Amino acid sequence: METMPHESKQVPTRVGKQGDDNKCPSCDSSAIYKYGKVRTGKQRYLCIVCGRQFTDGSKKATVKGKPVCPECGRLMNLYKIDGDVVRFRCSGYPECRTFKKYRMKEE
Repeated sequence: METMPHESKQVPTRVGKQGDDNKCPSCDSSAIYKYGKVRTGKQRYLCIVCGRQFTDGSKKATVKGKPVCPECGRLMNLYKIDGDVVRFRCSGYPECRTFKKYRMKEE
């Protein structure tokens, strides 16, 4: 009988205790687990309630007003935020593959 090499699996560790200031930036829940580390070495967390993965200091991005797709006229959804560039994709995806990029403005 051959022995299979043991695969190391990432096991979540419960974090959210009373008095702990770590909360999910999306749903504000304190029911979170430590969920490994990112490439830079920062701790990554997993929210049990909404399933979002996040790191310390991350904030939920908010964007005011959604643009209208110039091709089909539907509203566009927030697709990606990369630095100060916001990318929207048509809500009719995959039929309509239109996207738009905008630079973020500080308020």
